[in-house]
Amino acid sequence: MVKAAGSRMMVAMSSDLAEILRVLRDLGLTSYEAKAYAVLVQRNTATAVELARGARIPRQRIYDVVDGLVQRGLARPVSGQVVSFAATDPRVAISGLVAEHRQRFSALALNAADASEELAGLWHSGQQEQTPLAFVEFLRDPASLGARFLELQSRATTSMLLFTRKPYVVEDNQPGLDATRRITESGGDVRCCYEKEVLDSDESVQDLKQFAEAGEQGRIVDKVPMKLCLVNGTHALFSLTDPVAGGLTATNVLVEHPDLATSLTYAFETLWSTGRPVLDVAREAGYQV
Repeated sequence: MVKAAGSRMMVAMSSDLAEILRVLRDLGLTSYEAKAYAVLVQRNTATAVELARGARIPRQRIYDVVDGLVQRGLARPVSGQVVSFAATDPRVAISGLVAEHRQRFSALALNAADASEELAGLWHSGQQEQTPLAFVEFLRDPASLGARFLELQSRATTSMLLFTRKPYVVEDNQPGLDATRRITESGGDVRCCYEKEVLDSDESVQDLKQFAEAGEQGRIVDKVPMKLCLVNGTHALFSLTDPVAGGLTATNVLVEHPDLATSLTYAFETLWSTGRPVLDVAREAGYQV
C-alpha cells in the first residue's frame, strides 16, 4: 500500500509542476522544501519517510526539510502511532511567505529612502559649490573606478560590506581576497550580497569558495539595487546607473562620510536578511563546493 501511494505522488511531481516549484523557491524555500510541500499538499497526511520517497529526497535530509516546512508554517505535525504531517492550506501558506517578503522589502525601501535623502543633501550641497566637496569624488571612467576600488579594499581594516553584480568592477580581485583574509583574521566583518547570475559557471563558484575560505560571508539575493562597497563604516563607493540609459551609463561616486555609510549599512542589513548562504545555493544548483 505504501509503495502505491508513493507512486501516485511521483506521477503528480511531473513537469507540469515545474513552474510552481520555481515560485516556491523564489519565495524562499529550498529545492527540497518546495518538492516536499508540493507532494504533501496532495495527501491528507504523510510520514517523513513517505515524503522522502515521494519527493525523491535523501532520507538523511528529510527531517530537516520537514522541520523547515513546519517552522515556516507550511506544514503541521499530526500525532499518531507514527508521527505524520499535513500541509497547510496553500492559500494561507503562500500568503504568509509573501507577507514575509513584503515586510523585508518595506524595510529596505524605508532605509533606501533615508539613504536617498542623505545623497540628495550631498548633491544639493555640491550644486552650491564651485568646486567638488572634499569628501565626495566622482570617478569618470572604468579604469579610475577599478583603481579606487582596489585601493579602498587595501585600506579596509574593520569591515567591508558589498553589493555586487555583473559586470564586475575588476576581473582579478586578488587584493580583495587578501583584504578579506586580513580583516576577518583580526575579527572584522566581510559580507557580500550576490545576484543569482554569479552561479553561472564553475569558475565563478570556485571564486566564491575562495572568498568564503578567506572568511567572507556571502548570500544570494534576488537583486541588488546598485554596486556598493562600504569600508570601515566611513567610506562608501557606489555606482548609480542612468535611469534613462540603464546599465549602459553609470555615475560612480566615492564618499567619505560616516553618516552616509551608516545609512547605507542599514540598507545593506535589510537586503542581507533576505538572502541565503551562497555556497548552500551553489550546492543546490549541483556544484561541488
